[in-house]
Amino acid sequence: MKPQRGKNSKKKGEVDPVEVYCRVRPLDNPDDNCCVKPLSTTLVQLIPPENSLAVARNGQIKEYQFTFQYVFDEYTSQKAVFDYVACPLVDDLLRGKNGLLFTYGITSSGKTYTMTGSPKDQGVLPRCLDVLFNSISGVQAKKYVFKSDKMNGFEVQSEADAMMERQKRDIMPGITTPKTPTTHRRGNFGDQERISDPTILSSVDDDNQYAVFVSYIEIYNNYVYDLLEELPYDPITGYKPPQTKILRTDSSDCMYVMNCVEVEITSPEEAFEVLFKGQKRRKVAHTALNAESSRSHSIFNIRLVQAPLDPRGEEVLQDPDKICVSQLSLVDLAGSERTHRTKNAGDRLKEAGNINQSLMALRNCIEILRDNQKNSSNKMVPYRDSKLTHLFKNYFDGEGKVRMIVCVNPKGDEFDETIHVMKFAELSQEVLIARQQQVRFDIGLTPGRRKMNYKEKFKSEDDLCTAPKVPAFDFSLGPGFPPFELLRSSDDIVLPQLEKFLVERQKRREALQLDLDRQNDEFRAQLVEFERNYEQAIIQNDELQQRVEKSESYVQKLESRIRSLERRMEENSRNYKESEKQKRELEAMIQDKEVKIRQEKSEKERLRNDFKTRLDMNNQHWERNLEKERQKIEQDYGGQIWEKQHKLNMLRNIVNEGDSDAMPAPQETFRTPAPKTRTHTTPGKLLSARSENDMRKIGNTPTPRSRTATTGTSLSAARANLKPTPRSTSNSNTPKPTPAYNPRHRRSRSSNAEIWLDHRPQGNVELDTVLQPKIKKKKSVSKLEVKDTKEASKYMLTHQDMDSEDNLTTKIYKGECLPTAGGGTAVVFNDVETLTQTSPGSRKRRSSCPQPQDFEGDWTDVEDRCNVGIEGHGNARKRSKPLPGTRV
Repeated sequence: MKPQRGKNSKKKGEVDPVEVYCRVRPLDNPDDNCCVKPLSTTLVQLIPPENSLAVARNGQIKEYQFTFQYVFDEYTSQKAVFDYVACPLVDDLLRGKNGLLFTYGITSSGKTYTMTGSPKDQGVLPRCLDVLFNSISGVQAKKYVFKSDKMNGFEVQSEADAMMERQKRDIMPGITTPKTPTTHRRGNFGDQERISDPTILSSVDDDNQYAVFVSYIEIYNNYVYDLLEELPYDPITGYKPPQTKILRTDSSDCMYVMNCVEVEITSPEEAFEVLFKGQKRRKVAHTALNAESSRSHSIFNIRLVQAPLDPRGEEVLQDPDKICVSQLSLVDLAGSERTHRTKNAGDRLKEAGNINQSLMALRNCIEILRDNQKNSSNKMVPYRDSKLTHLFKNYFDGEGKVRMIVCVNPKGDEFDETIHVMKFAELSQEVLIARQQQVRFDIGLTPGRRKMNYKEKFKSEDDLCTAPKVPAFDFSLGPGFPPFELLRSSDDIVLPQLEKFLVERQKRREALQLDLDRQNDEFRAQLVEFERNYEQAIIQNDELQQRVEKSESYVQKLESRIRSLERRMEENSRNYKESEKQKRELEAMIQDKEVKIRQEKSEKERLRNDFKTRLDMNNQHWERNLEKERQKIEQDYGGQIWEKQHKLNMLRNIVNEGDSDAMPAPQETFRTPAPKTRTHTTPGKLLSARSENDMRKIGNTPTPRSRTATTGTSLSAARANLKPTPRSTSNSNTPKPTPAYNPRHRRSRSSNAEIWLDHRPQGNVELDTVLQPKIKKKKSVSKLEVKDTKEASKYMLTHQDMDSEDNLTTKIYKGECLPTAGGGTAVVFNDVETLTQTSPGSRKRRSSCPQPQDFEGDWTDVEDRCNVGIEGHGNARKRSKPLPGTRV
């Protein structure tokens, strides 16, 4: 068995999760907004403030809850954190197990304070050293009994060799080169008096010898530096910069820092001196969020070397295979930072980038370990992406217990960074690590060898050495009787001497009796004084007791009042929080409704614009069709009318030439004003309604407003001149034809079940015409809305315009309202009604000559027309031909 580096057997199936603890630091300013609230000893709640990115991204406040192994609130002491988290790791260290404890969190969250603390309230690291040395006191090996082999292992030296090395390293340098005397700071934490932890653990084996070695390193910009290394000094340039260290694997496949300085310590004071020496060289800088921000990951390693005693219980067993080395690594991770908050630049920006990169590598390793264990996959864990994960890969592979303290700053401004820390902590708890078993030194030796050696040693000393006798105290009154020898009763020599001795003895006795009486009187007087003072003290004590009772009753009243006030405050605080929560919910609902209202308004505006665009396009389409129809009719009838007009003009010239001889003077004929007309136009049809007089006419014959003088011509010449001429559509003097009347046309009527939507824009002129649209069920609007189209089944749009002759034309576009898939309404136009109101012009006097309507048959022959013109102004109905040669 070789328990070097704690390479112990692990039972299959025994695993432990990564234990994560949460500690909430107190707020610097009690008036600041708090985003972290411990709900119980295992549950903590995060409430995002209104200015956080989560609220800006989601539009609502969402609370988060996270579960931990234990939650320490802001009132928890350093002692409680140590007893709950770190003390079990020290106990495992004494049992030969490895442990890893690191603090994790954002910058200024209290990681360094949790790890080191203050002189009056020490952190985890000083308390671990105190408890360790308190526990191994009495079984600690002498210095240099265990010696490092420079390859992460240890060797055993005899007591003689260890003594020689102590003289060589510790005693001889002080003799040859005396040092300047300095005051040894015993029991100090830096420059201040510290309070040590008195805890003692009982997991120490009395048959083993223990030695403690410490090392202190840091990982800065992903490089490993030894903080205890002695830097070479150059008189010109000063101290040279430290050299980076590399990571190596020992014979047990465990990672270690090559050529790292390990110092053997025998007391906590020596350990603190090593700690302070390393902290002076640690990278610390000032940022916008922390005055002393750690710019590197610091690692303080405590290695405990233990080996069993020999069969006699005197020295360490000289067998390197029986050495057990256990390690406790205390890691103070640098905090993650956001550049836009810390305002870092230059070296600080580079440091922050490397810190975040190493923490991201740690998170990636945790995630892949979790996926491998959860999905039974075999993905490669990227330990080599960072020096931090590469150094501690053995712990995650099952070579020790892993614990993490997540330090949280409850300030509301830190919520966006704190939520990422909480999610990583929650993820880390799902990683399982194989449990490490305790080392047992089964070497076949008798337990209790050290105690047996002590008993034999003390017994031999009692046999060899004689204890000095204590002389008896003489309570006689002076020296003893002299050695007189009395042989007879009349001895004159001995009896006087004996009488003299007895007289002196009696005098001495009387003097002593007087002194005793005096002392008794003094003692009695003191006793009386003491009794008097005691009675006064009792009286005063009674008075004080009464006062205390009164003050206690008053204090109880105050406490009860304080408790009632606290309950009221808690109730008010709870009501306030509930009201704030309801307020935030209502504000969120209002914001949602405002967003929906804006969306609906924009949708309505879009539909309105779309409908207006389609309506304009439809109007333009119908106008183009009507214009084309009008132009087509003008083209069809314009040439005919022009031809007939041309023939009538020639006939009029002939008639006027004939009348010039018979009548004294020509008369002017005026055009009678035409009555108002109402025209109904549908696609493909053109219907009109006119007066009875206009229906008997076959065309509009313009009446000349001036006399026409023509040279006389014969009828044959006139007939010869009546030749057809080509049609022309560009003659501006040609009147417009009257549309044919369709007697079968009926105005469209709505059914009783249909609801019409009458859209009359503002500014339309009301028409007092006889023909009015008659609709039973309709809804008139001046401004179209989406809800109006959903209630109607028919749609009617009224549009008024002035034509080229300054006549008012009213067009009614009719269509059907059809619902669409998107929830809107589409209008399909299928009919157009045109209402034309023509103002009456100058009325024309009816001629006394026969009109074309008075004749039966066709009115097409030129000679017949001429005969009618020759016979005068009567109402003759018969046809006659003029005599040849007659001049008209």
